[in-house]
Amino acid sequence: MEKESLKNYIQEINCLLKDYAKQAKKDADHPKEGASADFNDGFLMAYHQVIATMKNQAPFFGLTQEEINLADIEPEKDLL
Repeated sequence: MEKESLKNYIQEINCLLKDYAKQAKKDADHPKEGASADFNDGFLMAYHQVIATMKNQAPFFGLTQEEINLADIEPEKDLL
């Protein structure tokens, strides 16, 4: 696989993950009638864990937050 293709793939996946995480945060903060608050909270925490792990591991591979498209999200602030 080409390095550029892999970079684009990671950036696009992380863009999608951020969008899904932001929606999960909205759903957790404002659950729809009949929705399980515990489920929404758990779903949000899963996104929190994935994004936090990706951000924390990036430096070990010589990657910046910008390169992996995660510089604009802070799990501890944005997803709790």
